[in-house]
Amino acid sequence: MQEVVATIIAWLVLLLGISYTVQATLWAELARDALRYPHQYFPMVMLILVIGLTVVTLHNVWVADWPVVITAFGWIMVVKSMTYLLAPQLMTVFVSWFEASLALWIRIAGLLLAALGGALVYLNSVSG
Repeated sequence: MQEVVATIIAWLVLLLGISYTVQATLWAELARDALRYPHQYFPMVMLILVIGLTVVTLHNVWVADWPVVITAFGWIMVVKSMTYLLAPQLMTVFVSWFEASLALWIRIAGLLLAALGGALVYLNSVSG
């Protein structure tokens, strides 16, 4: 089951990274919209929470090797989702740091995520 979870998260990171890079303006508008209307995003946040909890339950691997990245992504999903559900106003503080160039920062994050996702997909394929 750990291999399945690792494969899914690796591809998710790669594809989200590509989407962030290609559609940075759209993702920036989504972030701004989520700040204006946080209640509309609760179903999506709940889905991310379930995915994160699935990862940390089925792939809670703490080793000095690449699989720890998958576990870290699971925990990041859980923490971010719980923060949004319990205190969505905290997300306003985070976005305000990058507001002037939010699309640029999303594009940069997308490039980093795509590179990391590509590496994870590759590492997962050669180790599996």
